[in-house]
Amino acid sequence: MSRVNTSIIAVLLLGFVAYVGVLLYANLNAVVATESVKGWQKQAVLPEQKSWQINLERIQTAIKLDPANPEYLAIEAELYRYNAYRFDPQSAEFAAANRKALEKYQHLLTLRPSWAPYWSSIIAIKYELWEFDSLMIDALRNAARLAPWFRGNQFTIIKAGIHGWPYLDAATKTVIKKTIERAMLLQPEPTKRFAKEQGFEEWLEEYVGE
Repeated sequence: MSRVNTSIIAVLLLGFVAYVGVLLYANLNAVVATESVKGWQKQAVLPEQKSWQINLERIQTAIKLDPANPEYLAIEAELYRYNAYRFDPQSAEFAAANRKALEKYQHLLTLRPSWAPYWSSIIAIKYELWEFDSLMIDALRNAARLAPWFRGNQFTIIKAGIHGWPYLDAATKTVIKKTIERAMLLQPEPTKRFAKEQGFEEWLEEYVGE
């Protein structure tokens, strides 16, 4: 093997090693941020501002190094949702943080248009903003179509659909009714408890005792 070929191979190997190192560093930052978010979810707590900011910086570092990674982008979107909870629901800050998260999830859908959790997150955000526009309608329909038997997804759809019933068209109302039917088949007792908590027990009367 000539010296030229050896040099080329050495350069390529160095480049590959450097690339792998970049991805590993990105993943390290992402793993720490992801575990923090999972911890907040498990404990049902809001993070302190400092902790939130540190983890946002970690995930954004990972995104800079691997900008098309949907897992990293999803954690960033979730962090913006957590930021919204820090504000009064009637405040401009609350709306702004939710819109930032919404923007992130809409971008994620360009990468994974058939990923039901993204559609479900959009439902939750639009519900917080009390916006039953075309995006909300699309989210309700797509979440139900893509993950009809996913437990958490069912409750997200039902909650937004029933509370926003006057704003829905006939086709979307049918989607909500079918989701209630599936929920009563898959998880009847949790669904009853959920309906009681949300104040729409009467919606389940025709499914009880069948």
